[in-house]
Amino acid sequence: MMRRLSIIKNCRGFGTKLLQHNAAPVARRSVRSPALHSYIFVPTIVNCSRSFAVGSTDGHGIPKEILQLSAERYQKESDTLLEALLDKLEALSDRYPDKIPDVEYSQGVMTLEVDEVGTYVINKQPPNKQIWLSSPVSGPNRFDLYQDQWVSLRDDTKLLEILTHEMNDAIPQEQGSISL
Repeated sequence: MMRRLSIIKNCRGFGTKLLQHNAAPVARRSVRSPALHSYIFVPTIVNCSRSFAVGSTDGHGIPKEILQLSAERYQKESDTLLEALLDKLEALSDRYPDKIPDVEYSQGVMTLEVDEVGTYVINKQPPNKQIWLSSPVSGPNRFDLYQDQWVSLRDDTKLLEILTHEMNDAIPQEQGSISL
């Protein structure tokens, strides 16, 4: 006897119907031996008209401003941010070479070494229209351009605020506060 269990979908318009039928039980030493099941995968056409991004990883909706961000504007805004950030971090590295020995930027990826803290990686993610941060202090995070600021949809933190806070913790406070 066959029965339909579920449909496994993908967004290419195809799927698989998972059918199950019971096979005869196999003799075992145990009295409670379960019946064996075999599965048949049957290709089928599935209607999948979902748009690319309909929700965030935490289950909240993504603001329209982020969904409608053009690739051109993303490129312009992300390049502007990373170039300005590079200038500020290189100036910090010049002032505190013992604390920030190296800052590099190439092909959308910035690495920043901070003595006694670790290496930061800040990079563009054009397919997602995001900037990602890998911090040895706060961990990984991704930022979307929202209301002209790079903001994390997970917790509403701002990229520049996180970096400013972590750089202030890494560099001695007697020299004054750092603003990125």
